[in-house]
Amino acid sequence: MKQARGDPASCLARVASYVTELDQLLAKERNEITPFDELNKRYTPFEDCEADALLVEALRSRFALPITYNPRSKTYLVEFSSKDVRVGFAYLAAQRKSETHFALWTNK
Repeated sequence: MKQARGDPASCLARVASYVTELDQLLAKERNEITPFDELNKRYTPFEDCEADALLVEALRSRFALPITYNPRSKTYLVEFSSKDVRVGFAYLAAQRKSETHFALWTNK
């Protein structure tokens, strides 16, 4: 599900779909990390999103954690968490690209 570079609207639609599916997984999945890894592989990296719009979309998740920002690297850390799983990625605003996607257990 790769996208063409230079299309902020397409990127934002991908983020919206990702957040919707991620919320569904975080609400029900407690035994397998694989579905989260597969979701990340299907949707990421996010490229050419407007940073503010991406952050607004991410915060629509009921599992969103506070977003942190590193002004030196102009990088946002976007994370989501249930009681069992933590999922997230870094969004490099200057490069307009996400990286370092992860999914890990919080209590196992």
